[in-house]
Amino acid sequence: MEMRVVWLVLVYSVGLVEATGCIPTTRPLCYKNSTEQQEDFICKWEDRNIDQNTTYTLYIFDSERNILDLQVHTHQTEKYLLLEQLTISRNMEIWVQRKVGNLTCNSTKISVIFKCLAKYSKPEITSMRRSAGILNLTLSKPKDNKGVIYEIRWRERGAEWQNETFKTEDSTFQDFYRLRLQKQVVYQIKLRRQAKPLLPTCESLQALWSDWSIMVGVPIEIRLPPKVRWEETQNTHSRDVLLMWDAPPAEESVGGVTYKLTMSVWPCDEPKKLKPITVNRTFQTSITFSEAWVSIIAMNKVGSSPPQLSTIPAVKHLNHCPKHQRNSTKTNKACLEWYKLEDGETRSQAVNTSREKTFKDIEKEVENFVRHYYFLHTKTRKRPSTVAMCPFYSQEGVPSKGPDNVLFFNVTHESAVVSWLSIAVENQRGFLQQYLIWISGQENTTHHQLPANETSFLIKNLHPGASYTVSIAGRTKAGVGPNSTANFETPSIRTALSWQDQTILSVCVVALSCTIICSVAFRRFRSKLLPVVPSPVIPETESIFQHDQDLSQLTEEVHEVVLLQLQEHNKPPQNTAPELSTLLQDFRPVAIEEEDEDYEEGVTDLGTMKSCCYPNPSYRGQMLHLPDPIHTAENIFKEIDTESTYRNGLFFETRLLECDETSL
Repeated sequence: MEMRVVWLVLVYSVGLVEATGCIPTTRPLCYKNSTEQQEDFICKWEDRNIDQNTTYTLYIFDSERNILDLQVHTHQTEKYLLLEQLTISRNMEIWVQRKVGNLTCNSTKISVIFKCLAKYSKPEITSMRRSAGILNLTLSKPKDNKGVIYEIRWRERGAEWQNETFKTEDSTFQDFYRLRLQKQVVYQIKLRRQAKPLLPTCESLQALWSDWSIMVGVPIEIRLPPKVRWEETQNTHSRDVLLMWDAPPAEESVGGVTYKLTMSVWPCDEPKKLKPITVNRTFQTSITFSEAWVSIIAMNKVGSSPPQLSTIPAVKHLNHCPKHQRNSTKTNKACLEWYKLEDGETRSQAVNTSREKTFKDIEKEVENFVRHYYFLHTKTRKRPSTVAMCPFYSQEGVPSKGPDNVLFFNVTHESAVVSWLSIAVENQRGFLQQYLIWISGQENTTHHQLPANETSFLIKNLHPGASYTVSIAGRTKAGVGPNSTANFETPSIRTALSWQDQTILSVCVVALSCTIICSVAFRRFRSKLLPVVPSPVIPETESIFQHDQDLSQLTEEVHEVVLLQLQEHNKPPQNTAPELSTLLQDFRPVAIEEEDEDYEEGVTDLGTMKSCCYPNPSYRGQMLHLPDPIHTAENIFKEIDTESTYRNGLFFETRLLECDETSL
């Protein structure tokens, strides 16, 4: 009965305070962080007007028994409740009373069963792997290792959210989930979770979701390895190397990229794994003079790129070993590295290292007549350095063959140049000291010695038109190897032409040929475009008129036409030379004026004519014709061609006729 009176007074006071304008807190939220039975609870609420003098009272009322189960006071907006203080299996009503001075107000009430109140921490995405449109998520497990209900949301950047729920089972392993996404598309993703109902009555109550996880960007997988480059600075006994590489494309760099480096800094140790690099895409270190390699892998949130393996080549190998380096002995923190040289520069696959052996030890172990190379490395203040390096043979021998490609050029009647390829390292079988050359010809042999780095020689004092034999061999410390032989002949002085003379002669012949061809072509071209005007044929009988007329005064005039007039047969021709042609012996020139249109009446009988081709000039459109023959001899004229000639502003037409003669 007393409890009922207290309850009524409390309700009345709450209504009275609210009427005076008191601002209550939010309703309390009570839960534990897992489903473990022995875990305590915490209750939280929010106050919009926080004051130092504010006092909060949390009430827990048992509605089934109709009694106040718990009442606690605090000055904070949260309160831990011990499990022993609570009744967790029955339905309880809870609220918070806020008091400032004489003003009090209550929050809204909420009915709960404490045993159902479990709120997990927000999930954490421990790893993501994306491949072929599938995103594999690995999620952190709740601390009670119970199965939970997840809600996942994802979207393309700037698009609407899509959501999906899934459940996991009780286990001690991490939770996994596979989400299908479009290829080559960047996504954003977040998750939250809640505990599975522990009692049948818990399903009807409002579930407590955890807070959302941090929104994570999901990039596309990195498809290509990083492109690595480096800058090298050589010191006395070491090299400073600055490595640089490029970042992946923006779609592959969403959420950040981490680079994992592995580098062989010290030959006698295992490759060193360096700390992941997240900001700068550079790395600087010191290495020895021997070959080193570095591996770089780019990693984003959904995977890693293929490794980029880069080899930093060794310092150029020496051709000879300084004698003082061969006495190198074992020292503390020393590393001896040696291997076989395939061609004088290329390192073999098998590389040997040792911390205990000396140079004399390895010199006895390696194969005879084969060139090897060694380095002696030390460490000073954790800085690697190379104190000795050189090639060596366990035992030297003579070369196994002579030089290749023995050729001759610039051969004249008194000199020639011989060249060859150096003997390959694998055929030298020792350090090559010299090349020996023998020149035989004209019952005489000369001998020459050249340094091992020479590959050509000028032969002098030769005889013209003679044959010579040249032999070349290499020599090492062990002796002279087989030689390579080749022959050549010097040209004769008379027949031999230098290449300069041959070039000049060829140019002259070509120029002369071009000149002849161009001249012929030009003449043909001119004859086609500008045809030559034929000159009139003047017979040799013109001398018969020298006594009758002065022909030197004749000029070409428009108003005169020169014709031949037939003489009478009975009258002999005057002043006719006996050697004149019979064609014109019965004719004499007659000048006829242009106005005389009846000139044909003065033409007498014509004799036999063997040539009927005469000029036929025209003037002012009028044509002048020869008179028809009087005699019975039948002449048939055939017109072959007609030519027009322009002179002194007038046109002349000349007809060429073919005449068929019929005898009388």
